[in-house]
Amino acid sequence: MGLMAFLPMLALYVQERFGIDDEAELAFWASVIYGAAPLSAAVAGPFWGAFGDAAGKKPMAIRANLAIAATTALMPFMPSPVALLAMRAVQGVLAGYVAPAMALVSEGVPRAGHGVVIARLQVAMACGSFLGPYLGAEATFWFGRTALFWIASGLSLLAAAQLALFARETRPPAGARGPFFAGFRRDALGLLRQPVIGWLLALLLVLRLGQNMLEPLVALFVRQLGPEPWLAAHSATPALALDRTVALAFGLLAVAQWVCTPWWGRMADRHGPLRCLAWLALGLGCLYAGLATVAAIRPFLLVRAAIACLMAGSMTLAYAAASKRVDDRHRTLAFAMVQSCIQFGLALGPLLGAAVAAEAGGGVAFGRALLVAAALCAAAGLGMVALRRATRALPPGPPPPAAAGAGDAAPG
Repeated sequence: MGLMAFLPMLALYVQERFGIDDEAELAFWASVIYGAAPLSAAVAGPFWGAFGDAAGKKPMAIRANLAIAATTALMPFMPSPVALLAMRAVQGVLAGYVAPAMALVSEGVPRAGHGVVIARLQVAMACGSFLGPYLGAEATFWFGRTALFWIASGLSLLAAAQLALFARETRPPAGARGPFFAGFRRDALGLLRQPVIGWLLALLLVLRLGQNMLEPLVALFVRQLGPEPWLAAHSATPALALDRTVALAFGLLAVAQWVCTPWWGRMADRHGPLRCLAWLALGLGCLYAGLATVAAIRPFLLVRAAIACLMAGSMTLAYAAASKRVDDRHRTLAFAMVQSCIQFGLALGPLLGAAVAAEAGGGVAFGRALLVAAALCAAAGLGMVALRRATRALPPGPPPPAAAGAGDAAPG
Protein backbone atom coordinates (compact mmCIF):
# COMPACT_ATOMS: atom_id res chain seq x y z
CA MET A 1 0.00 0.00 0.00
CA GLY A 2 2.83 2.37 0.82
CA LEU A 3 4.70 1.82 -2.43
CA MET A 4 1.54 2.17 -4.49
CA ALA A 5 0.72 5.44 -2.76
CA PHE A 6 3.54 7.22 -4.58
CA LEU A 7 4.51 5.13 -7.62
CA PRO A 8 1.42 5.91 -9.76
CA MET A 9 1.94 9.64 -9.10
CA LEU A 10 5.72 9.55 -9.64
CA ALA A 11 5.61 11.26 -13.03
CA LEU A 12 3.52 14.12 -11.62
CA TYR A 13 5.85 14.42 -8.61
CA VAL A 14 8.91 14.61 -10.88
CA GLN A 15 7.29 17.34 -12.96
CA GLU A 16 6.28 19.45 -9.96
CA ARG A 17 9.45 18.86 -7.90
CA PHE A 18 11.98 19.55 -10.65
CA GLY A 19 10.00 21.86 -12.95
CA ILE A 20 10.19 19.71 -16.10
CA ASP A 21 7.70 21.01 -18.69
CA ASP A 22 8.85 19.23 -21.85
CA GLU A 23 6.62 16.14 -22.23
CA ALA A 24 9.27 13.93 -23.85
CA GLU A 25 11.86 14.86 -21.21
CA LEU A 26 9.32 14.25 -18.44
CA ALA A 27 8.45 10.84 -19.92
CA PHE A 28 12.16 9.96 -19.98
CA TRP A 29 12.85 10.95 -16.37
CA ALA A 30 9.64 9.40 -15.07
CA SER A 31 10.50 6.13 -16.81
CA VAL A 32 14.13 5.87 -15.71
CA ILE A 33 13.35 6.85 -12.09
CA TYR A 34 10.44 4.42 -12.00
CA GLY A 35 12.58 1.67 -13.51
CA ALA A 36 15.77 2.22 -11.50
CA ALA A 37 14.60 0.21 -8.49
CA PRO A 38 13.39 -2.85 -10.40
CA LEU A 39 16.53 -2.81 -12.57
CA SER A 40 18.90 -2.88 -9.61
CA ALA A 41 16.60 -5.35 -7.84
CA ALA A 42 16.78 -7.63 -10.86
CA VAL A 43 20.57 -7.72 -10.59
CA ALA A 44 20.69 -8.18 -6.81
CA GLY A 45 17.60 -10.37 -6.46
CA PRO A 46 19.15 -13.79 -7.20
CA PHE A 47 21.89 -13.17 -4.61
CA TRP A 48 19.30 -12.29 -1.97
CA GLY A 49 17.28 -15.34 -3.04
CA ALA A 50 20.22 -17.70 -2.66
CA PHE A 51 21.11 -16.06 0.65
CA GLY A 52 17.51 -16.57 1.77
CA ASP A 53 17.76 -20.29 1.00
CA ALA A 54 20.88 -20.40 3.17
CA ALA A 55 19.99 -18.02 6.02
CA GLY A 56 16.19 -18.07 6.05
CA LYS A 57 13.35 -16.38 4.18
CA LYS A 58 11.96 -14.46 7.15
CA PRO A 59 15.16 -12.43 7.82
CA MET A 60 15.33 -11.55 4.11
CA ALA A 61 11.73 -10.31 4.06
CA ILE A 62 12.29 -8.18 7.19
CA ARG A 63 15.53 -6.75 5.78
CA ALA A 64 13.78 -5.81 2.53
CA ASN A 65 11.01 -3.91 4.31
CA LEU A 66 13.47 -2.00 6.48
CA ALA A 67 15.47 -1.05 3.38
CA ILE A 68 12.33 0.19 1.60
CA ALA A 69 11.40 2.26 4.68
CA ALA A 70 14.83 3.93 4.90
CA THR A 71 15.30 4.73 1.21
CA THR A 72 11.73 5.96 0.68
CA ALA A 73 12.02 8.35 3.63
CA LEU A 74 15.11 9.91 2.01
CA MET A 75 13.60 10.44 -1.45
CA PRO A 76 11.95 13.84 -0.78
CA PHE A 77 15.40 15.25 0.10
CA MET A 78 16.88 14.42 -3.31
CA PRO A 79 17.76 17.73 -5.02
CA SER A 80 17.73 16.59 -8.66
CA PRO A 81 16.29 13.90 -10.93
CA VAL A 82 19.71 12.21 -10.99
CA ALA A 83 19.81 12.03 -7.18
CA LEU A 84 16.27 10.62 -7.04
CA LEU A 85 17.28 8.09 -9.68
CA ALA A 86 20.26 7.03 -7.55
CA MET A 87 18.11 6.61 -4.43
CA ARG A 88 15.61 4.47 -6.35
CA ALA A 89 18.52 2.30 -7.52
CA VAL A 90 19.76 1.89 -3.93
CA GLN A 91 16.23 0.94 -2.91
CA GLY A 92 16.18 -1.80 -5.52
CA VAL A 93 19.55 -3.24 -4.50
CA LEU A 94 18.53 -3.52 -0.85
CA ALA A 95 14.93 -4.64 -1.37
CA GLY A 96 13.94 -8.01 -2.82
CA TYR A 97 10.77 -8.76 -0.85
CA VAL A 98 8.59 -10.82 -3.19
CA ALA A 99 10.82 -13.90 -3.61
CA PRO A 100 11.21 -14.68 0.13
CA ALA A 101 7.51 -13.95 0.64
CA MET A 102 6.59 -16.44 -2.10
CA ALA A 103 8.94 -19.02 -0.62
CA LEU A 104 7.51 -18.49 2.88
CA VAL A 105 3.90 -19.06 1.85
CA SER A 106 4.69 -22.10 -0.31
CA GLU A 107 6.86 -23.83 2.32
CA GLY A 108 5.39 -27.20 3.22
CA VAL A 109 2.64 -27.03 0.59
CA PRO A 110 2.36 -29.92 -1.93
CA ARG A 111 3.48 -28.95 -5.43
CA ALA A 112 0.01 -29.54 -6.85
CA GLY A 113 -1.30 -26.68 -4.69
CA HIS A 114 1.39 -24.08 -5.39
CA GLY A 115 -0.72 -22.22 -7.95
CA VAL A 116 -3.55 -21.60 -5.50
CA VAL A 117 -1.29 -20.73 -2.56
CA ILE A 118 0.79 -18.25 -4.58
CA ALA A 119 -2.43 -16.76 -5.95
CA ARG A 120 -3.63 -16.12 -2.38
CA LEU A 121 -0.50 -14.10 -1.65
CA GLN A 122 -1.06 -12.16 -4.88
CA VAL A 123 -4.59 -11.31 -3.70
CA ALA A 124 -3.19 -10.12 -0.36
CA MET A 125 -0.71 -7.91 -2.20
CA ALA A 126 -3.57 -6.64 -4.35
CA CYS A 127 -5.28 -5.24 -1.27
CA GLY A 128 -2.36 -2.86 -0.82
CA SER A 129 -2.22 -2.12 -4.54
CA PHE A 130 -5.89 -1.14 -4.48
CA LEU A 131 -5.76 1.08 -1.41
CA GLY A 132 -2.38 2.67 -2.15
CA PRO A 133 -3.31 4.89 -5.16
CA TYR A 134 -6.43 6.20 -3.40
CA LEU A 135 -4.39 6.90 -0.27
CA GLY A 136 -1.93 8.75 -2.51
CA ALA A 137 -4.62 10.85 -4.19
CA GLU A 138 -6.27 11.93 -0.95
CA ALA A 139 -2.99 12.48 0.94
CA THR A 140 -1.72 14.64 -1.92
CA PHE A 141 -4.82 16.83 -1.70
CA TRP A 142 -4.43 17.37 2.05
CA PHE A 143 -0.67 17.21 2.64
CA GLY A 144 1.10 17.50 -0.75
CA ARG A 145 2.96 14.88 -2.78
CA THR A 146 6.03 14.89 -0.55
CA ALA A 147 4.02 13.33 2.28
CA LEU A 148 3.47 10.20 0.17
CA PHE A 149 7.08 9.11 0.65
CA TRP A 150 6.90 9.35 4.43
CA ILE A 151 3.59 7.49 4.48
CA ALA A 152 5.19 4.71 2.41
CA SER A 153 8.16 4.60 4.78
CA GLY A 154 5.94 4.26 7.85
CA LEU A 155 3.87 1.49 6.30
CA SER A 156 7.02 -0.43 5.34
CA LEU A 157 8.18 -0.26 8.96
CA LEU A 158 4.79 -1.62 10.01
CA ALA A 159 5.17 -4.51 7.55
CA ALA A 160 8.61 -5.34 8.96
CA ALA A 161 7.18 -5.39 12.48
CA GLN A 162 4.36 -7.72 11.40
CA LEU A 163 6.86 -10.13 9.86
CA ALA A 164 9.08 -10.08 12.95
CA LEU A 165 6.15 -10.88 15.24
CA PHE A 166 4.03 -13.30 13.24
CA ALA A 167 5.93 -14.98 10.38
CA ARG A 168 7.14 -18.55 10.99
CA GLU A 169 9.52 -20.75 9.02
CA THR A 170 11.68 -23.83 9.34
CA ARG A 171 15.24 -22.51 9.32
CA PRO A 172 17.83 -24.33 7.18
CA PRO A 173 20.51 -26.31 9.07
CA ALA A 174 23.59 -24.27 9.86
CA GLY A 175 26.49 -25.03 7.55
CA ALA A 176 24.47 -27.34 5.31
CA ARG A 177 25.22 -25.51 2.07
CA GLY A 178 28.94 -24.84 2.14
CA PRO A 179 30.53 -21.57 0.86
CA PHE A 180 27.81 -19.13 -0.18
CA PHE A 181 29.11 -17.87 -3.53
CA ALA A 182 30.19 -21.32 -4.70
CA GLY A 183 26.77 -22.68 -3.76
CA PHE A 184 25.02 -19.76 -5.47
CA ARG A 185 26.89 -20.33 -8.74
CA ARG A 186 26.28 -24.08 -8.61
CA ASP A 187 22.57 -23.76 -7.84
CA ALA A 188 21.91 -20.99 -10.39
CA LEU A 189 23.64 -22.87 -13.20
CA GLY A 190 21.84 -26.05 -12.18
CA LEU A 191 18.49 -24.32 -12.51
CA LEU A 192 19.33 -22.77 -15.88
CA ARG A 193 20.39 -26.16 -17.25
CA GLN A 194 16.97 -27.64 -16.57
CA PRO A 195 14.63 -27.99 -19.58
CA VAL A 196 12.13 -25.13 -19.89
CA ILE A 197 13.58 -22.88 -17.16
CA GLY A 198 16.04 -20.91 -19.31
CA TRP A 199 13.59 -20.35 -22.15
CA LEU A 200 10.81 -19.63 -19.69
CA LEU A 201 12.85 -16.84 -18.12
CA ALA A 202 13.63 -15.31 -21.54
CA LEU A 203 9.98 -15.35 -22.62
CA LEU A 204 8.89 -13.88 -19.28
CA LEU A 205 11.27 -11.00 -19.89
CA VAL A 206 9.74 -10.31 -23.31
CA LEU A 207 6.22 -10.48 -21.85
CA ARG A 208 7.06 -8.12 -19.02
CA LEU A 209 8.72 -5.66 -21.40
CA GLY A 210 5.42 -5.39 -23.23
CA GLN A 211 3.33 -5.24 -20.06
CA ASN A 212 5.33 -2.44 -18.48
CA MET A 213 6.10 -0.14 -21.41
CA LEU A 214 3.37 2.36 -20.49
CA GLU A 215 2.86 1.86 -16.74
CA PRO A 216 4.98 4.84 -15.53
CA LEU A 217 3.28 7.02 -18.17
CA VAL A 218 -0.31 6.14 -17.26
CA ALA A 219 -0.70 9.42 -15.35
CA LEU A 220 0.45 11.37 -18.43
CA PHE A 221 -1.88 9.36 -20.69
CA VAL A 222 -4.80 10.02 -18.33
CA ARG A 223 -3.96 13.72 -18.28
CA GLN A 224 -4.02 13.71 -22.09
CA LEU A 225 -7.45 12.03 -22.17
CA GLY A 226 -8.89 14.02 -19.26
CA PRO A 227 -10.31 12.88 -15.90
CA GLU A 228 -13.30 10.56 -15.59
CA PRO A 229 -16.37 12.88 -15.76
CA TRP A 230 -18.07 11.39 -12.69
CA LEU A 231 -14.91 11.89 -10.61
CA ALA A 232 -14.48 15.41 -11.97
CA ALA A 233 -18.01 16.27 -10.88
CA HIS A 234 -17.29 15.13 -7.31
CA SER A 235 -13.77 16.52 -6.84
CA ALA A 236 -12.88 19.85 -5.29
CA THR A 237 -10.22 20.68 -7.89
CA PRO A 238 -9.25 19.50 -11.41
CA ALA A 239 -5.93 18.25 -10.01
CA LEU A 240 -7.74 16.07 -7.46
CA ALA A 241 -10.01 14.72 -10.23
CA LEU A 242 -6.91 13.80 -12.26
CA ASP A 243 -5.25 12.10 -9.28
CA ARG A 244 -8.41 10.14 -8.51
CA THR A 245 -8.67 9.01 -12.14
CA VAL A 246 -5.05 7.84 -12.07
CA ALA A 247 -5.82 6.01 -8.81
CA LEU A 248 -8.81 4.37 -10.49
CA ALA A 249 -6.64 3.25 -13.42
CA PHE A 250 -4.23 1.53 -11.02
CA GLY A 251 -6.98 0.36 -8.68
CA LEU A 252 -8.45 -1.66 -11.55
CA LEU A 253 -5.30 -3.81 -11.47
CA ALA A 254 -5.85 -4.59 -7.81
CA VAL A 255 -9.56 -5.37 -8.20
CA ALA A 256 -8.70 -7.72 -11.05
CA GLN A 257 -6.15 -9.46 -8.81
CA TRP A 258 -8.83 -10.01 -6.15
CA VAL A 259 -11.28 -11.45 -8.65
CA CYS A 260 -9.07 -13.18 -11.23
CA THR A 261 -5.83 -14.27 -9.55
CA PRO A 262 -7.41 -17.20 -7.63
CA TRP A 263 -9.04 -18.29 -10.89
CA TRP A 264 -5.69 -18.18 -12.70
CA GLY A 265 -4.20 -20.22 -9.86
CA ARG A 266 -6.86 -22.89 -10.29
CA MET A 267 -6.35 -22.88 -14.07
CA ALA A 268 -2.61 -23.32 -13.53
CA ASP A 269 -3.16 -26.38 -11.35
CA ARG A 270 -5.74 -27.79 -13.77
CA HIS A 271 -4.28 -27.05 -17.23
CA GLY A 272 -0.64 -26.23 -16.52
CA PRO A 273 0.84 -22.78 -15.82
CA LEU A 274 2.82 -22.55 -19.07
CA ARG A 275 -0.25 -23.15 -21.23
CA CYS A 276 -2.23 -20.55 -19.25
CA LEU A 277 0.66 -18.08 -19.48
CA ALA A 278 0.61 -18.44 -23.28
CA TRP A 279 -3.14 -17.69 -23.38
CA LEU A 280 -2.60 -14.68 -21.15
CA ALA A 281 0.22 -13.23 -23.29
CA LEU A 282 -1.71 -13.59 -26.55
CA GLY A 283 -4.75 -11.93 -24.96
CA LEU A 284 -2.66 -9.01 -23.77
CA GLY A 285 -1.30 -8.53 -27.28
CA CYS A 286 -4.82 -8.17 -28.65
CA LEU A 287 -5.94 -5.76 -25.90
CA TYR A 288 -2.89 -3.48 -26.15
CA ALA A 289 -3.47 -3.22 -29.90
CA GLY A 290 -7.07 -2.22 -29.18
CA LEU A 291 -5.99 0.32 -26.55
CA ALA A 292 -3.90 2.10 -29.20
CA THR A 293 -7.14 3.23 -30.88
CA VAL A 294 -8.74 4.70 -27.72
CA ALA A 295 -9.20 8.48 -27.58
CA ALA A 296 -11.41 9.02 -24.49
CA ILE A 297 -10.99 8.26 -20.80
CA ARG A 298 -13.97 5.94 -20.30
CA PRO A 299 -13.05 3.49 -23.11
CA PHE A 300 -9.48 3.60 -21.82
CA LEU A 301 -10.65 2.53 -18.36
CA LEU A 302 -12.82 -0.25 -19.81
CA VAL A 303 -9.98 -1.70 -21.89
CA ARG A 304 -7.59 -1.31 -18.97
CA ALA A 305 -10.02 -3.32 -16.84
CA ALA A 306 -9.85 -6.17 -19.37
CA ILE A 307 -6.05 -5.89 -19.45
CA ALA A 308 -6.02 -6.02 -15.65
CA CYS A 309 -7.92 -9.32 -15.66
CA LEU A 310 -5.14 -10.86 -17.74
CA MET A 311 -2.28 -9.16 -15.92
CA ALA A 312 -3.66 -10.54 -12.66
CA GLY A 313 -2.42 -13.99 -13.60
CA SER A 314 1.03 -13.21 -14.99
CA MET A 315 3.04 -13.37 -11.77
CA THR A 316 1.12 -16.31 -10.32
CA LEU A 317 1.56 -18.35 -13.51
CA ALA A 318 5.25 -17.46 -13.80
CA TYR A 319 6.02 -18.50 -10.23
CA ALA A 320 3.90 -21.65 -10.54
CA ALA A 321 5.65 -22.66 -13.77
CA ALA A 322 9.04 -22.37 -12.06
CA SER A 323 7.90 -23.85 -8.75
CA LYS A 324 6.80 -27.14 -10.30
CA ARG A 325 10.24 -27.63 -11.87
CA VAL A 326 12.66 -27.00 -9.00
CA ASP A 327 13.79 -28.74 -5.84
CA ASP A 328 12.28 -27.46 -2.59
CA ARG A 329 15.69 -26.37 -1.25
CA HIS A 330 16.22 -24.06 -4.23
CA ARG A 331 12.75 -22.55 -4.45
CA THR A 332 13.72 -19.10 -3.13
CA LEU A 333 16.54 -18.88 -5.70
CA ALA A 334 14.20 -20.01 -8.49
CA PHE A 335 11.59 -17.45 -7.42
CA ALA A 336 14.31 -14.79 -7.25
CA MET A 337 15.37 -15.59 -10.83
CA VAL A 338 11.76 -15.33 -12.00
CA GLN A 339 11.43 -12.09 -10.06
CA SER A 340 14.61 -10.78 -11.70
CA CYS A 341 13.10 -11.33 -15.15
CA ILE A 342 9.94 -9.58 -14.02
CA GLN A 343 12.01 -6.72 -12.58
CA PHE A 344 14.12 -6.39 -15.73
CA GLY A 345 10.90 -6.04 -17.68
CA LEU A 346 9.58 -3.50 -15.16
CA ALA A 347 12.82 -1.50 -15.47
CA LEU A 348 13.57 -1.75 -19.18
CA GLY A 349 9.97 -1.71 -20.44
CA PRO A 350 9.40 1.94 -19.42
CA LEU A 351 12.70 2.96 -21.06
CA LEU A 352 11.61 1.25 -24.27
CA GLY A 353 8.19 2.84 -23.96
CA ALA A 354 9.62 6.34 -23.49
CA ALA A 355 11.97 5.87 -26.45
CA VAL A 356 9.24 4.56 -28.77
CA ALA A 357 6.72 7.19 -27.67
CA ALA A 358 9.06 10.18 -27.95
CA GLU A 359 8.26 12.52 -30.83
CA ALA A 360 10.08 15.47 -32.31
CA GLY A 361 8.98 18.68 -30.65
CA GLY A 362 8.54 17.17 -27.20
CA GLY A 363 5.33 15.22 -27.79
CA VAL A 364 4.49 11.68 -26.70
CA ALA A 365 2.95 9.13 -29.13
CA PHE A 366 1.17 6.73 -26.80
CA GLY A 367 -0.52 4.80 -29.62
CA ARG A 368 2.77 3.86 -31.25
CA ALA A 369 4.16 2.60 -27.93
CA LEU A 370 1.01 0.54 -27.32
CA LEU A 371 1.39 -1.22 -30.69
CA VAL A 372 4.97 -2.19 -29.84
CA ALA A 373 3.77 -3.46 -26.44
CA ALA A 374 1.11 -5.54 -28.23
CA ALA A 375 3.74 -7.07 -30.52
CA LEU A 376 6.01 -8.02 -27.60
CA CYS A 377 3.19 -9.70 -25.65
CA ALA A 378 2.03 -11.61 -28.72
CA ALA A 379 5.60 -12.74 -29.47
CA ALA A 380 5.99 -14.00 -25.90
CA GLY A 381 2.70 -15.91 -26.14
CA LEU A 382 3.67 -17.59 -29.40
CA GLY A 383 7.07 -18.46 -27.92
CA MET A 384 5.40 -20.11 -24.91
CA VAL A 385 3.16 -22.16 -27.20
CA ALA A 386 6.24 -23.36 -29.09
CA LEU A 387 8.15 -24.03 -25.85
CA ARG A 388 5.34 -26.12 -24.43
CA ARG A 389 5.11 -28.21 -27.61
CA ALA A 390 8.88 -28.66 -27.79
CA THR A 391 9.24 -29.77 -24.17
CA ARG A 392 6.53 -32.43 -24.43
CA ALA A 393 9.03 -34.65 -26.23
CA LEU A 394 11.93 -33.97 -23.84
CA PRO A 395 12.88 -36.45 -21.12
CA PRO A 396 12.71 -35.13 -17.54
CA GLY A 397 15.63 -32.81 -16.80
CA PRO A 398 18.25 -33.61 -14.18
CA PRO A 399 17.47 -32.49 -10.64
CA PRO A 400 19.34 -29.47 -9.28
CA PRO A 401 22.73 -30.41 -7.83
CA ALA A 402 22.59 -31.50 -4.22
CA ALA A 403 23.94 -29.08 -1.64
CA ALA A 404 26.99 -30.04 0.38
CA GLY A 405 25.98 -32.12 3.38
CA ALA A 406 22.31 -32.31 2.36
CA GLY A 407 20.27 -35.38 1.62
CA ASP A 408 19.06 -36.54 -1.78
CA ALA A 409 17.25 -33.89 -3.80
CA ALA A 410 13.55 -34.27 -4.42
CA PRO A 411 12.62 -34.69 -8.09
CA GLY A 412 12.21 -31.36 -9.90
